[in-house]
Amino acid sequence: MPFDPSGTLPGVAFPGQISDTEALGRGLQRHRDHPLVRALEQVIDHDPATADFSDTRVAQPCTYALGLIGAWAAGGEDAPVPVAMGHSMGEITAMAYAGAIDPYDGLRLVRSLGEIGDEQYRRRPSALVAVVGLDRDTVEWQRRLVVAESGGVLEPSGFNDRRQTVLCGDERSVDTMVRRVREGVGSARRLQIRGAYHSSLMVEVLQEWEAAVANVRFRPPRVPLLSSVDLCVRADTAGLPELLARWLVLPVRWHEATSAAAERGVAALWDAGPADVLRRIGRRTGAIPFLDRAPAAPAVSVGALR
Repeated sequence: MPFDPSGTLPGVAFPGQISDTEALGRGLQRHRDHPLVRALEQVIDHDPATADFSDTRVAQPCTYALGLIGAWAAGGEDAPVPVAMGHSMGEITAMAYAGAIDPYDGLRLVRSLGEIGDEQYRRRPSALVAVVGLDRDTVEWQRRLVVAESGGVLEPSGFNDRRQTVLCGDERSVDTMVRRVREGVGSARRLQIRGAYHSSLMVEVLQEWEAAVANVRFRPPRVPLLSSVDLCVRADTAGLPELLARWLVLPVRWHEATSAAAERGVAALWDAGPADVLRRIGRRTGAIPFLDRAPAAPAVSVGALR
């Protein structure tokens, strides 16, 4: 039956790689004694408190760990949330939170994700750019002009809202896009992420990623999972490994995903990440309310999301 939002917890949302190094550092210091943070030292082969957060291989596992810890601290490991969802790498965090994968398997998988992205970058340097203030049609037109000019690769890897699109491509094409956008009325910001995530440039490392996913044991999630790639809601393991494998080369459809959550009756979402990135995006889109702070546990049970 439809989800009844009255008196229930909001859905929980997990961000992709966080670039706010201060937020990551504060979070790791605050939770330094948590078992998952202690496990980080083994996974990233470094003391998390003094790690280089500009390194994707470090920032992604740290973002993952702090997202899970934040969600657990807010409502426990068994909070009856109506849905769990994630942006980019946060989709893996959502799976771990929902119990679809073991949290420590997820931590190792995210480390592999960072290594694979770094490998792709070394083979063929790439860049990500967030274009803000232009609608999708305008971004697409500019993208095509850039490809015609550069002769390279430039494609959308994420749709955060109606006027924020993330593009991925080779260095020259991204530089050209930044210049064209800044000459117009929009703004463009390169993202500090090594790896052409959610683009066809990752095809050359897809086999390595599929092998990493194949080592993960999937379990039925305890709460529904809403994918920000294919917008499907999953309440069992069917399709989860396949989703995670192809996720590497498909764009993130965040605005559509939050709209889909609202259409299914979810009243609000809460950003469990350490830097409120998704909450800030949510304020711009208005697709669904984002809470300003961690929710209190509800007194009544949550209906199932169908």
